[in-house]
Amino acid sequence: MVHSFFQRLMLGVMGCFIFSGLAWTKPVPQPAQAIKLKIQQLDASDYDWIARRIYQNEANQNPKYLTYWSQAEPFPSFGIGHFIWIPEGLDVPFVETFPQMVAFVSKHQTAPLWLRQLSPFRLPWQNRAEFYQAWSKTKLTQLRDWLQETQSLQAQFIAHQLIQKLEQQVQTLHPIEAEFFWHKITQLIQDKRGLFAMIDYYNFKGLGANAKEQYQGKGWGLVDVVLAMAPDVSDSVLKQFVASAKDVLARRVRLSPPERHEARWLKGWSKRLEGYLINGSDRT
Repeated sequence: MVHSFFQRLMLGVMGCFIFSGLAWTKPVPQPAQAIKLKIQQLDASDYDWIARRIYQNEANQNPKYLTYWSQAEPFPSFGIGHFIWIPEGLDVPFVETFPQMVAFVSKHQTAPLWLRQLSPFRLPWQNRAEFYQAWSKTKLTQLRDWLQETQSLQAQFIAHQLIQKLEQQVQTLHPIEAEFFWHKITQLIQDKRGLFAMIDYYNFKGLGANAKEQYQGKGWGLVDVVLAMAPDVSDSVLKQFVASAKDVLARRVRLSPPERHEARWLKGWSKRLEGYLINGSDRT
């Protein structure tokens, strides 16, 4: 059962705080900085493992999805994180992420020459037909090879981007919620499986704490899951995360409009969540 954050506090976890007397102040940035430092300290083998898992879940380990333009989208996506590159002049409500990923990864592994020579850095193909006409030619072949070789670095970029998004989102939380939130995030990233779980859940169900992604005022994104985690440490933090995510998604189904028949997805969602508990030595 999902309990509200303040109900848990009233059970004694942080009962020493008097809510009525607290001033509303933005949380200090130190926890986020410490988390950024921690994810920088993970070694290459950790990010190799995280990258393989992302590649499996997002692209079924199929290289064709490293350079891909869906019929349903007006722009292509690249790499294990589906980093989008928006054609010049196209106005869409999405944040372009491919140029930033290239800039990050290029600090460690040089990008293909043609990509480095782009000035300005604009998508060379203006539509999907042009893109697939060029799919087997030099530029996209070189790009796929580079994206295949740099999966670990892409995973690092994804981790850094996620923490930045969480840092922005936490500004909307009450300071006590923010403190609890950062505490749980700090626990999760001590294990590469915890960092992967956060990344995958974000890819899977979004950031959360978004009024547009709620049923009856209750959300199901990453922030919602972390805030609904048990405050005690009687179980591993990763098991707490998975249990909380299952509860939050079950609540989503209960509150969803009946005509959506969302219960049919719950088994698959649970299977994906249980995958987070696979031993970190797993090589798949």
